[in-house]
Amino acid sequence: MTRQAIFNVLGESVKDARICDLFAGGGALGIEAISRGAIEAVFVEKSKKVLWFLKENIAGLKNVRIIKGDVFTVMPRLKDKGFDIVFADPPYSQGLAKRLVAVVAQNRLVKVGGLLILEHSQRDLPDVPQGWEKIKTKSYGESLVTFFRRIK
Repeated sequence: MTRQAIFNVLGESVKDARICDLFAGGGALGIEAISRGAIEAVFVEKSKKVLWFLKENIAGLKNVRIIKGDVFTVMPRLKDKGFDIVFADPPYSQGLAKRLVAVVAQNRLVKVGGLLILEHSQRDLPDVPQGWEKIKTKSYGESLVTFFRRIK
């Protein structure tokens, strides 16, 4: 339900986009983006168990890459990559949303005009970094999805 809602908001902006899926898990968001016309997807995941599942899920897809590692360690390696869309669904129980938004902004993972879509709990409300705007927040039970746009 949440994934469908995210892509309803994104609409045609996914077509020809370069995307990054942080805390990728099984890769559902990135795979959905590829199926809707994204031209490149980078998946970041650290769990060895989940990586096997992710590899199976993306087998046969073109222009996809998996980076194994902790998101916060990997992000500096992706600095200035200028993704059109970055998806992030960090674990809720660890209070990572606020830190994640700040580090994405600091490393300029998203190009100017691009989007960060963050799934987070209602107890972990991120700040809007300088040079960004919050477009909307949608509630899905205990989960929130916040859409940020980089404006500078």
